[in-house]
Amino acid sequence: MKFKGPDKISNEEFLAITKLKYQRAIKNATPMFAWFSLTEDCNLHCRYCFADAHFCIKRTKPKDELGTDQVFTILDNVARAGTVAIQFAGGEPSLRRDLVEIVDHAVNNNIFVALNTNGTLIKADTVRGLAKAGLSQVKVSVDGFKKNHDWNRGKGNFDKAINALKLFRDNGIPSVYLIMTLSNVNYDDLEPLIELTAELGIRFIMVEFLPVGHSEGLIKWGLSKEQRRKAQRLLLKYQKERGMDDIQFENRYIVSEQEKTKALLANPHSDCDFYNFGVGCITGIYSYMITAQGRVATGCLIQEEVSNSNLLKRSLKDIWNEGDLFKKLRNREKLKGTCGQCVYRYVCGGCRRSAFIQTGDFMGPDPNCWVEESTLSSCCSGN
Repeated sequence: MKFKGPDKISNEEFLAITKLKYQRAIKNATPMFAWFSLTEDCNLHCRYCFADAHFCIKRTKPKDELGTDQVFTILDNVARAGTVAIQFAGGEPSLRRDLVEIVDHAVNNNIFVALNTNGTLIKADTVRGLAKAGLSQVKVSVDGFKKNHDWNRGKGNFDKAINALKLFRDNGIPSVYLIMTLSNVNYDDLEPLIELTAELGIRFIMVEFLPVGHSEGLIKWGLSKEQRRKAQRLLLKYQKERGMDDIQFENRYIVSEQEKTKALLANPHSDCDFYNFGVGCITGIYSYMITAQGRVATGCLIQEEVSNSNLLKRSLKDIWNEGDLFKKLRNREKLKGTCGQCVYRYVCGGCRRSAFIQTGDFMGPDPNCWVEESTLSSCCSGN
């Protein structure tokens, strides 16, 4: 069958093609990407903290926190199941004295290693050790310029975070990102902060604030739909200028405005693996979380544990294939409300984290989507 192109197909054809491709994709889906919370402790008490991290002044290892050898066992386990990239996070992972050893062990398992840190405890010798161990990527949280960042993370911490970014950059970490949690509070800092990363010679990631963890119930800090749309359009513009590696953001909604992307998605003859077919929300399809106790959960913001998922006792492969929540998340026939009716449901699926946090239902409608009304009526000009 010759592909007619997205401008020539109807909504029904687009939906039918992407449904078949989605089914092929999830049939061979593997647990490629992990968020590993190495500790629930943190030296800060940030207002935006989704992890509900435990503030600690003097570090003492919690009784249920994994030991070094236990972390190694888990890394061996997930590597066997096909995990190719891990982001070590927390809490604050740099509180662990064995962080360099952990990174080294993961790298020796042929895993791409990233680190997510607030940057306030980072010293030059630590960075040199991480670089030698093979750390490939680091993300330092910077939530706006000094006023807004320090309002969220504490006085003096903006300067520490910027210094950490420079240390990672200057010590040869291949990929250094400033990661911004965008909210209604720091919205005006978005574009200037993107420009700052260009000046510093580093990269930029935006994630969106969600009212969970320390900020549970604070919906007033969330973006409006119009702010979300403008932010993603702005980021898309910068991404075209600087490249997808330099500018990253959760872009599932913007697919509705990307004709070239839609053409690829709707081509029935293109491959359906992770690199060639976008499923939108990858939680439970390509990504998962490991808790600080060594159990598997659905994602870094949801943190709902999968049944019988202790990685010290079971293989990730079995957990991945049999996990109750994973099976649920992969079944987009069960999506509810506007997400369940949307023509993009197999290439977007809405944000399951947002749906769960704000509706209490993993399969509920995504309240943050700005395009749900228009997608019920049209996506392709040929309709």
